[in-house]
Amino acid sequence: MRTVINLGRGWTWHGPDGDRDGGGEKVDVPHSVRELPLNGFDERAFQFVSLYERDLAIPARFADKRIFLDFDGVMTACEVSVGDRLAGTHVGGFTPFSVEITGFAKPAETTRISVRVDSRELPGVPPFGNVVDYLCYGGIYRDVRLRVQESAFVSDIFARPVCGANGERGLEIEAAVDLAAGRPDAGGTGLALEFDLLDGETVIASARARTDADGTPRLAASLTGLAGIRDWSPRDPKLYAVRARLARDGVEIDRVERRIGWRDARFTPRGFFLNGERIPLVGLNRHQSWPYAGFAMSGRAQRRDAEILRRELGVTVVRTSHYPQSPDFLDACDELGLLVFEELPGWQHIGDDAWKDRACRDLEDMILRDRNRPSVVLWGVRINESRDDRPFYERTNAIARRLDPSRQTGGVRYVRKSELLEDVYTFNDFSHDGSRAARPPRALLKQRTVTGRARNVPYLVTEHTGHMYPAKRFDNEERLREHALRHARAMDAALGDGSFSGAVGWCAFDYNTHKDFGSGDRMCYHGVCDAFRFPKYAAFAYASQADPRERIVLEPATLFARGERDAARMLPFEIWTNCDSVVLYRSGERVGEYLPDRAQFPNLPHPPVVIRDLIGERLDGAGLSARARRLVRRVASVVFSEGRAGLTALDMARIGFFLLRHRMGAAEFSDLVSSKALGWGSADERFEIAGLLAGKEAARRTLGGDARAERLSVAADDGELLADAVDADFGAVGSWDTTRIAIRALDQYGNAYPFVAEALRISVRGPATLIGPSLVPLTGGVTAVWIRTTGEVGTVMVEVESGRFPAQSVEVTVRRRD
Repeated sequence: MRTVINLGRGWTWHGPDGDRDGGGEKVDVPHSVRELPLNGFDERAFQFVSLYERDLAIPARFADKRIFLDFDGVMTACEVSVGDRLAGTHVGGFTPFSVEITGFAKPAETTRISVRVDSRELPGVPPFGNVVDYLCYGGIYRDVRLRVQESAFVSDIFARPVCGANGERGLEIEAAVDLAAGRPDAGGTGLALEFDLLDGETVIASARARTDADGTPRLAASLTGLAGIRDWSPRDPKLYAVRARLARDGVEIDRVERRIGWRDARFTPRGFFLNGERIPLVGLNRHQSWPYAGFAMSGRAQRRDAEILRRELGVTVVRTSHYPQSPDFLDACDELGLLVFEELPGWQHIGDDAWKDRACRDLEDMILRDRNRPSVVLWGVRINESRDDRPFYERTNAIARRLDPSRQTGGVRYVRKSELLEDVYTFNDFSHDGSRAARPPRALLKQRTVTGRARNVPYLVTEHTGHMYPAKRFDNEERLREHALRHARAMDAALGDGSFSGAVGWCAFDYNTHKDFGSGDRMCYHGVCDAFRFPKYAAFAYASQADPRERIVLEPATLFARGERDAARMLPFEIWTNCDSVVLYRSGERVGEYLPDRAQFPNLPHPPVVIRDLIGERLDGAGLSARARRLVRRVASVVFSEGRAGLTALDMARIGFFLLRHRMGAAEFSDLVSSKALGWGSADERFEIAGLLAGKEAARRTLGGDARAERLSVAADDGELLADAVDADFGAVGSWDTTRIAIRALDQYGNAYPFVAEALRISVRGPATLIGPSLVPLTGGVTAVWIRTTGEVGTVMVEVESGRFPAQSVEVTVRRRD
């Protein structure tokens, strides 16, 4: 039977140049060849050759077995040796590969495994060959496993759910069996393969296939008339499993499972349909990188990103820009109901014929790895933002359709009227430059303007906003506010056009890049969240579209700080919410109730509430007529939105009439407006926002113009982590676990206070270590670190000290992995 052991622990790393003379550094996998600063570093810092070594003692009971090393991802190329013999090589950093070491490693003896890793940007390997707007961090950055098999084993399963008319459900299964060519026991004689369909632990259907007499390794089976099957969807991501059981002469010798889900996904000229229902796609692009660690992060951190996207930001689709991403991330997408557009590695550049061959192999490996996943609904078969290349893209489309005829293909371009060889025209639309020539400004181009076709085709916007309006989380309020509005305008435009399948914004998280891109610190501040996964205002534009029955969102895009915006203009500001309305209070007085702005955002499920008036009902007892109160409110709204230059001639005439009627001087009128709107010298600076659902208060936030930093908040994303499992033959096995420690400066109202930049010292006690530096600054009032387990169990104490605030700490429990 198959035995799989995670080889995350116990490696020695020699680098750069893989020189053994220094004795090496003890490391665990996933591993990055350099722990990097947060920003401003030279991208060549991790581009070198290094060497990983690990001793491996294979038990004597595996003497007649086949032995493999399975690598999930090594950047960029590697040579795998056993002892002094080369066992295998691989080129390409984003797809998995296996090296058979049967005959190289002797059971009952200790063998040294060596992996020489070339982490340079090799020009013959996608995505390299020209400039690239992301970093490919070097190292064995995904898991490595030892796999022990019988002479014949199941090497591949493709289980294709069939959604027929009238609710009929079936399953077409194909499998491949590796028959160990060249071994004495090779061949398919006596082999039998059975498939089980499982719902949890319950077998609900079975089928049998048998190899042909000549040992043909390709097998197929069908299950029809399946009853009681629940479809997979974002609302109900129901998963089943297909289990393949291989037997020789009646004795089971291998067993493997793949998760599946029933769903019918189709991009059409009328939008995207899932299980017959039109679902407008709202999504974000994602890079798989983190501060300090680069790509080398644990499965928990990968899964956490999927949770942020689906549960916190509420998006329905993610694009794996611009390469196949971690299996752990995609596992979470399957479980959470997050749809995936997955694409082959690349960025604009197309190389020579050998380069194209490698790109095609990357595409094949990606599809073979992930074609059972219900979350994956579209294959990206075109190098991101590349020019047309008919022979190359005819080839990539043919590969995808041969390996997986059940899914459509797409190819991301940024050139209009590009040749369409794929099933879906996918386009990066950066047309929105903030121009106010049209009101509201057109945020996305019309489909036919882009495609140049007389008729609509399946169409998906795959990037928008992004580099057109980068925003640092510590930028001023005006820039962060406009950043959110641009994302909202693009969402609204896509949702309002029936020919769009949807729009995928650029991007989820800020990321490091090359010198040719990003800000001067080589960071692309394009995310709706920062690199530490803290949200910007734009994140709330997405999160607020959630069904309020799932969660209430009430996020004001303002600090109520008088001098934060130019010329002390406090208006307008948005409240990103899925409530029916909001009530604003100032200093305990009701200002008014405000509704979502459906005039500006007619297509969003939940438009923001836009506040243009800070006076409202607070003039009701001032002895002024209704007309006079309206005038004061209008003047305050214009002045604190646009400045005095925004007042029209009619406004000035009405002000003059008001002054005459109330025998008031201009200075006195100005003081009236300022006292009610600006509130200088107020003893009570509170602003309270209450969100109403069906007329009842569902949420409340309190902010203040007098906010000050009072304390630190330190919280772990996870209260429990897992340590290594214990195997009878191999001892402690597994890879390290991790969680984020989020640190925020809070004001007296419990809100993050973005203006402090205190230095913090982080210390970790117990069975975990820190990823990154122990001395970090607050940036925009927040920062985060990650801790990683050492393999032992116990309690981890993370303490955060500051010269300004009292020290804070958080505990995380580490228990043994089952």
